[in-house]
Amino acid sequence: MNLFYIRGIKYLLIIFGLFFCFIASSQKQDLTVDNSIYDRQEEIINKGKRYRIHNNYLSIGGGFLNSNIRKDLQKSINVDYQFHIKRQHFQAGLIISGNEFTANNNSQLHFGYGLRKETEKTNLAFFMGITGVNGVKTISDSLGIRPLFYNGFGSYLSIQLIKKITYDIGFGIEFFGEISKVQNIIGAKMILFFSSAYRGNKRNFNPHVKSENKL
Repeated sequence: MNLFYIRGIKYLLIIFGLFFCFIASSQKQDLTVDNSIYDRQEEIINKGKRYRIHNNYLSIGGGFLNSNIRKDLQKSINVDYQFHIKRQHFQAGLIISGNEFTANNNSQLHFGYGLRKETEKTNLAFFMGITGVNGVKTISDSLGIRPLFYNGFGSYLSIQLIKKITYDIGFGIEFFGEISKVQNIIGAKMILFFSSAYRGNKRNFNPHVKSENKL
């Protein structure tokens, strides 16, 4: 078992620890959503504007990752779409990485199920799922220096910590990891957050805002 693998497991355990702290914290706080009834169009009023509670969001960013099959720290670019089906949250995304941001030697697609907690000022989320990876690395053997192409499947997890600028726009950091037969990865990236929550200005009558329409 190499040193990178041991460090990778250590970092993944730290991420899991952060996740469980997030869950414990969420259970102690009042939730915005009324869990007894699901209304896909439910809204809240924030600073005179209406926002959909059950919303999707896009995250885009870049960062660094370490792989046990490469000597150098890799630079990565990513895009993820986080969506929901009723109260269940999912993530689908792509990470490309290489020695430089414009030099791609590894591509990874991932899909996962997660938990999300959104407030007026923050968006916290954890996702875990499967990943498909393909890429190329340089090897040196009796045949000389040559490329070795690879592909495979594995497991993937991430945790997002977002600070909002407005209710539907923000920035933050995402920690992620991958374990597969091809390689083990641990990394972090800065991300921009763009939510589909915005529904328009507050009106005299807002039928989907429960706080204004109590029986």
